[in-house]
Amino acid sequence: MSSSIFPDPPRSSPSSPGQRRALGISAFVAVAALVALAAPVSSGLFLGTLLAFSLLGTYERLHLRWQRPTLLAAALASASGLVMLGGLFGILYFVVIRAAVAAQRLAAGFQPKGSFVKLMQRIEELTTSLPFGPVHLTERVQAWAEEAATSLAQSLGVIAGATMGGALTLFFTVMTTFFVLRHWPEILSRAERMLPLHPKHTRVVLWEFQKVGKEVFIGTMLTGLAQGVLASVGYAIAGVSEVALLATLTAICSLVPAVGTLLVWFPVGISLFITDRPGAAIFSLLWGGLVVVGLSDYVIRPFLVGGHGHVPTLLTFIALFGGIEVFGLLGLIIGPVIAAVALALLRTYDREMCAP
Repeated sequence: MSSSIFPDPPRSSPSSPGQRRALGISAFVAVAALVALAAPVSSGLFLGTLLAFSLLGTYERLHLRWQRPTLLAAALASASGLVMLGGLFGILYFVVIRAAVAAQRLAAGFQPKGSFVKLMQRIEELTTSLPFGPVHLTERVQAWAEEAATSLAQSLGVIAGATMGGALTLFFTVMTTFFVLRHWPEILSRAERMLPLHPKHTRVVLWEFQKVGKEVFIGTMLTGLAQGVLASVGYAIAGVSEVALLATLTAICSLVPAVGTLLVWFPVGISLFITDRPGAAIFSLLWGGLVVVGLSDYVIRPFLVGGHGHVPTLLTFIALFGGIEVFGLLGLIIGPVIAAVALALLRTYDREMCAP
């Protein structure tokens, strides 16, 4: 006899069509409620799923040798979380603290005895004969540098206030990574039973999701890291100051489609020309075009993901700015991944349902 106050339903009575319909509606409402509850932490859930897809191969290989699946999944998820935490602190240090120092140094360079005064005076002398008169470049650049230094210093408080949100996202990223690694076969089998699709189509869709998510995530993160490292070598050889800051900005700008790292190494090369260093300027531009862009796009990225990107450039731009609008800074990664997965699902539908 059941200990519950509700007796067990009779096992022999099949559900009527109306009851099955009501059960389906209830299941849909339950899923909608879970989605609404998970919305505030959706960034961590999505990143954790992509990270788990990237680690599934490693998890399966280690599982064959080490028959401790729960401990293995926890170790991989925790190690990934520590790496992400270190990378986050490194980015914050170089982008915020070092950028503030660089802006203050730039502002000091335009003081009466600064290193940039003669260069700016030469440019202003060249513009005195123009119809619109001198541009007063020294005052404008000095004011901009001082304003940038002040803004960066004030942003420390904003970053401190956002620490809780970042810690929450990291927590759910690690937890989701552990859950997907540990239970992925069970997730697949349950999806085949519960989704209103043929099991063959469910397997195809989930395989595409895993494959494209892994490729885009690895291609985005590791290629950006490689471009930052390669750019730092070029900046160091060219004798540019704040190499670590510029390398970090190069890695971040690699997420921007079409132009990407050009946003950093091209202005660096032009600034070297302006400061009467043509040899270093030519080297910096050639290094950026041939090594940072050419080697990364035609050697490193195909090696990591097995080919070029799956998403057209226009859709990537839409996904990039839409992802930033919805997910914030993490949308630089999540937006293009969602676009790639959605495009893969549409291609799967076309191949399975529409193709002759």
